[in-house]
Amino acid sequence: MLQRTQLMLDIQTKQDLQYLASITNRSMSELVREFVAEKVKQEKKKLKKNHKQQMNAVEALLELAKKAKEIDDKYGYEGPTDWSVNHDHYLYGAPKNTPSKSK
Repeated sequence: MLQRTQLMLDIQTKQDLQYLASITNRSMSELVREFVAEKVKQEKKKLKKNHKQQMNAVEALLELAKKAKEIDDKYGYEGPTDWSVNHDHYLYGAPKNTPSKSK
């Protein structure tokens, strides 16, 4: 079922639509419906593809976390206890920070 919708078009687009309608012996409304439907279809396809890629990335990260947990469980490795203080050391090889003792 079609529903009435009002659109605002610039003059050139309206003239181009009128020209296409006249040479194809179709109404402007028919052309607009066809063009909009095709563009919506393309955009939905793009969004689905992007969503699928995002989900694949999320799934990959979850799989990595699962594998890391399996390795931790198998070898009993819990990681450094001073990670928050020395993350630059563990990531980039910077010198370790040594905690200063207050007296």
